[in-house]
Amino acid sequence: MNLLNLVLPLYCARCGRVGSAMCEDCMAKTLREIENCCVVCGNYQAGWRCPECGADDTFAFGFLAQPIGELAARLKLKSARHLARPLARLLAEAMPEIGAGGRGGGGRIAIVPVPTAKSRARERGLDHTRLVAQELARITGGRMCIYLERKNDDLQRGKSKAERKKQSEKMFVAGVGIANVVSFETVILYDDITTTGATLDECTRILREAGAKNVRRVVLAKTV
Repeated sequence: MNLLNLVLPLYCARCGRVGSAMCEDCMAKTLREIENCCVVCGNYQAGWRCPECGADDTFAFGFLAQPIGELAARLKLKSARHLARPLARLLAEAMPEIGAGGRGGGGRIAIVPVPTAKSRARERGLDHTRLVAQELARITGGRMCIYLERKNDDLQRGKSKAERKKQSEKMFVAGVGIANVVSFETVILYDDITTTGATLDECTRILREAGAKNVRRVVLAKTV
């Protein structure tokens, strides 16, 4: 234990045990709770394709009502930055085999976070999606790339699926350097929480138009 942990000790986010942001017992417990659900319809899927709605290349660890959702919300709304590393580790261990761009596949992988509204990042003192993306890149041996930019700070909370889709189409643009996306074999588009998948769809469209070969959409929790 380093000096900082002696002065400001970490406590397990689930059981309260001192020593780490999430102890190994709770890490294992959370992994046993994995749902691997479709980010679009919420149906259980064994790999990256939903057998119910046919959505491709999607993965959600679980639902907002589960502990994974509470942890994601704590990082996002309560600025619990110490949770970024265990959440990234949970994702890395729970995701289906990434394929050519993933660990052990010999390919290159880019981790692209969905941009957080700048006003919210300033209020919270952190960019929660970027923090997890950084840790996920470190764990997978990939590279975090800021290939997307957010044009406005409009809220989507309370909007219908159609409204979210229309809003998302005006919310994101390609970022500086996105042309380099073609050099990666796999792109993991990461967001923390999703409701309809409209944001992920729009960000995926931008990445594919820029030449992304294989985009995997990954989130911690689906709202319903």
